[in-house]
Amino acid sequence: MLSRRDTLKLIATSLGGLLLVRCVPLPFLPSNVGGTTPRPNSPAETASVSLTNQASDSRQANVLVLGAGMAGLSAARELNRGGYSVIVLEARERIGGRTWTDASLGLPLDMGASWIHGTDGNPLTRLADEAGAKRVRTDYDNITRYVSDGRELSAREDAEIDEIFETIEELIAEWQEDFDDDVSLQAAIQAYLEEENLPAETLRQVWYAVNTAIEHEYAADAADLSLYWFDNADDYGGGDVIFPGGYGQLVSHLANGLDIRLGHIVRSVEAGSSGVRVQTDQGQFEAGKVLVALPLGVLSGGDISFNPPLPAEKRRAMARMGFGVLNKLYLQFDEVFWDADAHLLGYVSENKGEWCEWLNLAPLVGVPVLLGFNAGRFGLEIESWPDEQVVASALSVLRRIYGPDVSEPRGWLVTRWGSDPFARGSYSSLMPGAEPDDYDTLAAPVGDVLFFAGEHTHKKHPATVHGAYLSGLRAVEEMDR
Repeated sequence: MLSRRDTLKLIATSLGGLLLVRCVPLPFLPSNVGGTTPRPNSPAETASVSLTNQASDSRQANVLVLGAGMAGLSAARELNRGGYSVIVLEARERIGGRTWTDASLGLPLDMGASWIHGTDGNPLTRLADEAGAKRVRTDYDNITRYVSDGRELSAREDAEIDEIFETIEELIAEWQEDFDDDVSLQAAIQAYLEEENLPAETLRQVWYAVNTAIEHEYAADAADLSLYWFDNADDYGGGDVIFPGGYGQLVSHLANGLDIRLGHIVRSVEAGSSGVRVQTDQGQFEAGKVLVALPLGVLSGGDISFNPPLPAEKRRAMARMGFGVLNKLYLQFDEVFWDADAHLLGYVSENKGEWCEWLNLAPLVGVPVLLGFNAGRFGLEIESWPDEQVVASALSVLRRIYGPDVSEPRGWLVTRWGSDPFARGSYSSLMPGAEPDDYDTLAAPVGDVLFFAGEHTHKKHPATVHGAYLSGLRAVEEMDR
């Protein structure tokens, strides 16, 4: 995530860059629950993570953690280290949530999160060191861009758009201070561009930059982002890195030794003064406290009933918050036919946001694979397409750039995060009318029994894996207060 002014600086300079909490003793234990945590067989530390052996048949614990994503796993490990019994309930038949490494094409490919965003001081850097996970830095300046007819963007065209966005950078900072009411980022930019009467090709290049540098960052159309607050988050320095072996290495490392029950879909959460009962499709579980570490899309979708209902303020914050999509398409080829050295390939499409950005895995991990991104409106639209149509649409762009002889891929992987019933989107964002304090509202405990974690509950680092990780540790501290 970028600071308010850094976001537009990135656009102006690169036009399309993708852009330990102490262990605490917890003074709670239901009278009918034992105080030790059984240890399951450790999951294999491979790209494809799966737990099939359960630790025991017990349905009672000190703490129930709902969701085996990064937030739930970080909290469960911290609680486990404190000597408290923890059961993690996960609806999927795998762990990791939106941090998911798929190896079905014969190599580890991250379907959800890909990067550590900012390595300096980032807790994931330490976690990756613990897991022995190799990392490779992405050079966002190493990019080759093409216009809609397949021609490579000239240096003059780059310079012209730099000038436009230097102006927009200044204007957005002013608009954020001077607008009486919050509007969408797109509405503000569009109003300015209409006054400038720019040529059609220049407008396409401007919206290309908005799409790749902002909409891909926030998994939402500019029309769904708050002008006031869309970039109100902290960031770490040090550049971004990916995992040649997949993010699943970190997931496996966190999950080692935890009691995780896969295939348990939570239906209801009933909280009382003496503890909490959680009903799943596999039966009922009880605990002194519950950590809800489920995606915002699942919570706001109403799939889980809470008794008593969640506070009205929390429900209103859920309704205001955005939860869009950033979908991926991996194309695996027999050989590289594109610019082999460029880390990124940019495409100024005729229609904003359609196949505008590609990550080249060849120089990063040594495989002939391209990764295409689509966010917001178009990212949602293609979820209804069959795989073959998605692939054909992407190939039409690649053949426009590299010629009609571009071969069919030997394999592909397509994500549909918006249609995923256990995610319902990629990550949170602030829509017009939402405010940064909504993150704190979503994080706030309910009484002394319900606690909340997830990237959508971390005000400083929302929409990031490290934000999710830190939110789990924060929730553990809150349980001890």
